[in-house]
Amino acid sequence: MPSNAPATNTLPAALPTDIEVFRAGTRTADDGSVHTITEADLAASAAAYDPAVHEAPHTVGHPQHNAPAYGWIERFAVRDGVLQIAASKQVEPQFAEMVATGRVKKRSMSFYHPNDGSNPKPGIWYPRHVAWLGAQPPSVKGLKDVNFSDAGAICFSEPVTPTTTPTDPSPQEPDDMSKELQEQLAKTQAELQASKDEAAKAQAEAAAAKKAAEQATATAASFAETARANRKAGYVSFAEAQIQAGKLLPKDKEMAVATLEALADTKPVEFAEGDATRKVSPAQWLQDLIAAAKPTVSFGEFAGGGSGGNAAAQSGQAKGKSDAEIDQAAQAYARHHKVNYAEALTAVTASFSS
Repeated sequence: MPSNAPATNTLPAALPTDIEVFRAGTRTADDGSVHTITEADLAASAAAYDPAVHEAPHTVGHPQHNAPAYGWIERFAVRDGVLQIAASKQVEPQFAEMVATGRVKKRSMSFYHPNDGSNPKPGIWYPRHVAWLGAQPPSVKGLKDVNFSDAGAICFSEPVTPTTTPTDPSPQEPDDMSKELQEQLAKTQAELQASKDEAAKAQAEAAAAKKAAEQATATAASFAETARANRKAGYVSFAEAQIQAGKLLPKDKEMAVATLEALADTKPVEFAEGDATRKVSPAQWLQDLIAAAKPTVSFGEFAGGGSGGNAAAQSGQAKGKSDAEIDQAAQAYARHHKVNYAEALTAVTASFSS
């Protein structure tokens, strides 16, 4: 029976809200300087924070040059004298998982000093970044701010709980957890980038294949169109040759060509012819039938007069007339005298030859 229990390996979509990062009071910074930051100061910091001016990143440990960033802080808030992260955005899922599983717990808050010349909002403690630390918090004494090159960075690495004593002299082990987490996150990011590169490559290959297929289809269509045009030209040439041979009437030329085109794509037909079986396309069969027929009339042009003229009349040939002229005259004669085309053709041919 399937279980309805939620999956336990789903990565959190984002960091939780209301993450405490700094408590008002007199604090000793990582460089040994002592500063008193009141609740009003923190309220001013939260109100003045503007990501468009300076967006404070989430970092793991204290990487050089403030890289890489694993998310960005969207808003700060103050509650009961504690500065909190009200909302974050663009957080790496692997980083959010590490926070959710407790692999990084301590936070190190860094501010711009109110009198620092590089402070984007002079006169207030402006948030610079929040560094997440591993199993052990860093030692207060001698810890340098290596996240930013500006000299005005003020970092407070002690936990935010009220019971914390900033100058706790108890020895602390080196924090190697931050380095391990950075390496893991870097590896994950490299794998994600490799996946993105592979997907982009596959997309490019698919686009190239689609383009090649479209070109092949266009080429095939062009070849097919050319083949149809050449085939029709062949049928037209065939019909004109049969008209010249007297086996096809001029008026039937267009119908003969259209019929041959209609039959061109019909499947070949097999039939017995003597002791053999013949396979032929209907279009070819019709062409063979027309070509094998006896001439119905003989058109031609030659001079009349004397016995030659009488011979021309008897053979159905017309003096000085083209095929088209004879055809037009025959059609007009047939309409006027209400006779069939063959009778009209005989009559006009005789009249032209006399």
